[in-house]
Amino acid sequence: MSRLSATLLTITFCGLGSLSTVAEEAKPETLSGKPLDFGNLARLPYSQLIKIAQSDAKAKENAESYKLRIQSRDPGVKSGDIELFLDLEEGPLVLVVDNDGFVEVPNRADLLEKNPDLVANQPRGSLNIFVDLEVPKVSPPKITNGKVSYQELFRPLIEIQKEMRKVDPTFGLTGQQQFVLEIETGEEPIKISRAFGSRTYRPNSRGKVYMIMESYLYEENPEVEIPNEAKMNVLPASPEEIEDIRSR
Repeated sequence: MSRLSATLLTITFCGLGSLSTVAEEAKPETLSGKPLDFGNLARLPYSQLIKIAQSDAKAKENAESYKLRIQSRDPGVKSGDIELFLDLEEGPLVLVVDNDGFVEVPNRADLLEKNPDLVANQPRGSLNIFVDLEVPKVSPPKITNGKVSYQELFRPLIEIQKEMRKVDPTFGLTGQQQFVLEIETGEEPIKISRAFGSRTYRPNSRGKVYMIMESYLYEENPEVEIPNEAKMNVLPASPEEIEDIRSR
């Protein structure tokens, strides 16, 4: 499995860290005095935002600011409709989203110390942040005589996913972005042999099979029949793409 670099990932901007505490308290307004429904709006702690920005393959660790692209998952919401501000007690610090969806985020020590939430005027879970991540190098699964265990087959995916969770703790969870295995087999199918029956994955018109790691199969760890020379890749997939693959 070759090195995957500058892989485009989307991180759902849904509200992390302080969101649950604030929601439970049901405060009527933000620190900066703006009335908001905390439970329904997209929020993200500043420290997490900077961590995401610094994970970009093009970003410098100590840059004065970072440029991120933010986009709504609702096709009816344009970039100009998105409003963002850092919720500071002394007053909101507005971050302007341009017509192409880019926003410049200041990298400041005083903001890291205060760690305000970045608040959007959009519903929770409706915004994505796009970054180019340098995916760590992993060794390919060891296939012997056309067979490999399920856990070994998905080992590279799990190793990469652990690295992604250092940036986005929700990565890979149900309903969030995940990784899939892209396996090029030509015309050969992939077969999972289980105690209660087998399952066959047949390649698409391009000779590729897409597989999602299923937790129950990982625990069971059945044997997988796969061509020795199959080419593999680990690719990010949106929740919608995951459901499409699962429904096939």
